[in-house]
Amino acid sequence: MSTLHILSTLVVALIAGGVLTRATPAVHMRFMTAAFAIDLALVLYIEATRHAVARVVGPAGALLWFHAAVSTSVLLLYGAQLTLGRRMLAGRTSAKGVHAALGLTFCLFRLTNYATAFMVSASLAAPLPAQAAAPRPPLGVARVAMAR
Repeated sequence: MSTLHILSTLVVALIAGGVLTRATPAVHMRFMTAAFAIDLALVLYIEATRHAVARVVGPAGALLWFHAAVSTSVLLLYGAQLTLGRRMLAGRTSAKGVHAALGLTFCLFRLTNYATAFMVSASLAAPLPAQAAAPRPPLGVARVAMAR
């Protein structure tokens, strides 16, 4: 399991902790804010090191498109949940029902993101069929060709 998958697992555990402590707003908020911060850092790291947006804009498979859409939705849902949560902390109890309903949607999307992340990384690590079938030149031949 890669470091990114371990961090993603930590985020899912933090979200679970947040859900379990939802009756204690201060603790719930700490869990969810930590999950959001780590998730956002993961997205920024993946974009900086793997150019995720360029991969999706280029020729990408349906799984990668789906994962990117779910990932974007998760970030938007984080924003909505943080906004609604802050309203509730400010005493606006009318946001509670929407926050709870959106929370279920958020959890479903984040779990989908978690599952598809493993599938996407496995599909990106596997060589393309054309690459697997193409014979590789001996190391000396490749060096000579590159020197020209």
